Order: sequence, then C-alpha cells, then structure tokens
Amino acid sequence: MNYKEFYNSWLNNPYFDETFRAELKSIDTDEKEIEDRFFKDLEFGTGGMRGVIGAGRNRINKYIIRKASQGFANYLKKQGEAELSVVIAHDSRRMSPEFSLETALVMAGNGIKAYIFDSLRTTPELSYAVRSLKANGGVVVTASHNPPEYNGYKIYGEDGCQLVPHNADMVVDEVSAITDYETIQYMDEADAKAKGMLVVLGEAQDTQYVEMIKTHIKRDLDSAVKADLKIVYSPLHGTGAKSVERVLAETGYTGFIPVKEQMIADSEFSTLRLPNPEEPDAFDLSVKYAKESNADVIVATDPDCDRVGVMVNQGGTYELLNGNQTGALLVDYVLSSLEVMPKNPVIINTIVTSTIGEAIAKKYGVDAMSTLTGFKFIGEKIRQFEEDNSHTFIMGYEESYGYLIGTDVRDKDAVVSTMMVAEMAAYYKSQGKTLMDRLHEIFEDVGYYLEDLVAITMKGKEGMEKIATIMDHMRTSSPNEVAGNKVDKILDCMADGTGLPKSNVLKYYLVDGSWFAIRPSGTEPKIKFYFSAKSDSKQAVSKKIDSIKSEVIKMVESI
Repeated sequence: MNYKEFYNSWLNNPYFDETFRAELKSIDTDEKEIEDRFFKDLEFGTGGMRGVIGAGRNRINKYIIRKASQGFANYLKKQGEAELSVVIAHDSRRMSPEFSLETALVMAGNGIKAYIFDSLRTTPELSYAVRSLKANGGVVVTASHNPPEYNGYKIYGEDGCQLVPHNADMVVDEVSAITDYETIQYMDEADAKAKGMLVVLGEAQDTQYVEMIKTHIKRDLDSAVKADLKIVYSPLHGTGAKSVERVLAETGYTGFIPVKEQMIADSEFSTLRLPNPEEPDAFDLSVKYAKESNADVIVATDPDCDRVGVMVNQGGTYELLNGNQTGALLVDYVLSSLEVMPKNPVIINTIVTSTIGEAIAKKYGVDAMSTLTGFKFIGEKIRQFEEDNSHTFIMGYEESYGYLIGTDVRDKDAVVSTMMVAEMAAYYKSQGKTLMDRLHEIFEDVGYYLEDLVAITMKGKEGMEKIATIMDHMRTSSPNEVAGNKVDKILDCMADGTGLPKSNVLKYYLVDGSWFAIRPSGTEPKIKFYFSAKSDSKQAVSKKIDSIKSEVIKMVESI
C-alpha cells in the first residue's frame, strides 16, 4: 500500500479508539502531514525506536508500542525458555508511564511476567535490574535527550545490553510480520496483577542498584576531602534526581547542590530549550547556582540518565568539557587508581571517539578497542570477553557523553559516571587542581587533541533522501585531500573485511593523524559529521580542526 492507502485503512479501523481516529481525521486535508505520518513504519536504529508522539505508522503511540511489544514477545518466546520475564522502565516524557504499562500488559497477555517500576527510573537501573532479576529482556520507554514531542522504546537482551543488529533484526522481522492489530495479545491490568504477571518494583530494587554503584569507588578519599567539593547537579527534569542525589549523599559528598527547579520531573522540560547535556545552554540555570555558591564542578544528566555533561570552574568561569575530554579524564583517573592491573585489561570506545583515550591507555599498558557507534556494541564486547576470557573490561565510553565503569550494567551509566566525576574532582582539588588543570597535564603528556561535531537536521522523506544522496556521493567521489592533508585511508563500514558489523558510516584518516567521519543518526533525522585533530599545542590543533571542518562542510553543501 502507498501512504494514502495506509492512512485510509487506519482512519477506518475500529481497533483504534475514537480519539486516535479523530486525530487522523483532523489532518485529512494536509497531504504532506499524511505522507510524513504514513510513508514508512517507525524504525529501530542505534538506540531503538524513537519518534514524534502522534497518530500514524511513522509516529509513536500506544498502538505502535503494542505492536513492538508483541514482536518482542514473539521473539522471546522463540528463544525456547519455558518461563519468561521482562523488566520495563520509563522516563519523565509525555506518555511514558502509559507506554510502559501498555508494554507490560502485552507481555502479560503473552504469558511473559512483566516487572514494572512504580515510577520513573534511569536507563542504567533498568539494565542492572534485567541482570539482577535474571530476566529474559528489558524495555525502556524514553527518547533520551530529544525535544518534548518525542518518545521512544529501547529493547534489551537478557544480559542487560541493548540488542545488537542480528537480534534486533529478528525482533524487527517479528514486528513487521504483525499486519493485524487484532492479533496482539493483551491482558487487563487488574487480571495481570491478580495472576502475578505484573509485578511492581520499588525501593528494594533501587537499593540493590545504589549498593552496586558504590562498589565502583576507586579511591578511599578522606571525608573532609569529599565534603570540600561543591558540586551542582541537574537531572534536566529527568530520572537522575533520585538516584544521583542518593549515591552522592551516601558516599559523603555533602557539598551537593541540586538545581531545585530541574529536580522536578517535567515532560515539557519547561526550563530548557533542549534537555541535552551536550548543549551549553542546558547548563544556564546550573551555572547560576554554581556562581552563587562558587561551586567547583557542575554535572547534568539527560532525561533517562545515561549521558552526563560536566562543567568546570576555572577562575569563576565555567567551561564545558566535551564528551571526549570527560572520557579522557575518566580513562586516566580510573587506570591510575588501579592498585593491581588485571589480566589483559582493555578500554573500549567507538570509531567516532577521539583517540586520546587510546594514547592514555597505552601509557598504562592497557589495550584499547573501537566499536561502531552505539553502546550496545561495547556491551557485546563485554559479553564476548566473559565467554572467551580474552580481556578484562575496565571501562567503555563514547564521544556523545556516555560512560560505563565495570560490568554490572551493560549500557552507559550516568549515575556511576557522576559519582566518578565527583571523586576525581575532589581528588584533584585536594592537590590544588581542577579537572581542567588535569586535562591540560594530560595534553602535555600525550599531545593536544581537539574534536568537534556538526549535526545537520533533515526531516521527513525529503530529508532521508538528501542524507542518502550525501552518503552515496561521499562514497563514490571521495576527496583525496582535505585542508592540505592527504587522505591516507578510508574506512567504509558498509564494505566487507572491516572487522566491524556493516553500518552506514564513512571515516577518513588524514596523513597527519587527524580524521573525520560521517554517519546518519540512528535515532534522529540528522546526518552527523565528526572531526578530530592532534597537534603539539592548543593553538595549532584549534587551527587545524577549523580548517578540516570548514572544508568538509563546504564539500557537503555543494552536493
């Protein structure tokens, strides 16, 4: 069927409730809107399924949630286990509690026990709960740091890791095979609870998670050292408020200063332009709090609390660390704190993450590996190491503000990361240094690295086509030189023999050690351009990356 036929079939389908069909009726004269809502099914990407809330097959709504859940249930039932269970969590977004319950009731209808939290919880706690409860899978209803009109649906396997492409493709096949919504199995909430198929999780599960987080403390700092640190924290109206405050309180950081307005869960993110700790203006209110208290550091976590952003007080001015810089500090701090180096230690980053972490790891005699973008690929490596005993995982990280220390969680964890940022900030403060001071010491040791990211939004069908055109052009007409640097080699992750799963990513290595990469976002209507340069001084590396970025963007704009 074409998009108009899909629209009419949904408009006249009695399975969908009257309110839902009334929304569809309201756009009957808007051909472009109809096309956008029905030209394709909402897809699974690097972070699962994510889209604008609304009626339509290219929107997220309770019926799309039911269909996705039925597909996931079918996938789980084919794994051959007699008794199945799934853990479900949600964030503070519009419809998140409702979508979470819809997921649980479809699972219950399929004979799969659903554990559901009594209120919003972080994504890393969901990952941990899947593992601690020995569940067969998990679901988080979240759209991470997207604007308020979005929501999403992330699927996890029994190891607490997001499904890697092979398994995710099997779920997608199951979802796609559902053509009649009437076939979706669904149980009434009261019946599900009465039959023990809907189990509510609360404080006890939280305590397990918090106690686990505390096992990852690296240095036993004096209580006065920890109390001397002033740390401003904002969950950006999301899930991190409860767990982050509790962890820092229980580990002795009494100089904790919450951004009160943003400690409140708010689906509209009313004090923010975007709830994204990668955006400097997300810290505006936090900076106000920090200046009033002369705080040492500011930390903000995104709505589902898997990403963390950090600002550092440098003489009264607060400077935002990018994700690579925070990653470099964490790699250095964690490795330097190990009293006994484990057998075959390894850190893992992604192919669009700065190589400074690898340089730091080498200094400590630690291996470094890179995976595709998406933390599930780091989680996949952890599982591989457990099976073949080839390496001991120390930590994983990516440039997009995601970090994981230890293996109890199999996704990026902003709770353990915030605790570690507090610990290293307190440790360096006791030596008369800020995090930025330590970062510059690292630069002096391994070289000056600088990174940048340009993300261009291209919405709708036309946007998808434009992104495809850009990727095709860059494959077939690759530059031989950029900003006076010859292209040394090109990594095309769609080609055979890369050692990586196939993915629509291009990475260009320049002869001087700089590089840039291009990839369509898996969760947003964007194409992303990553840039990295290395030199022997701050001025030289800044000039170099600006030249590379300018030339690449001009090249793309001409396509």
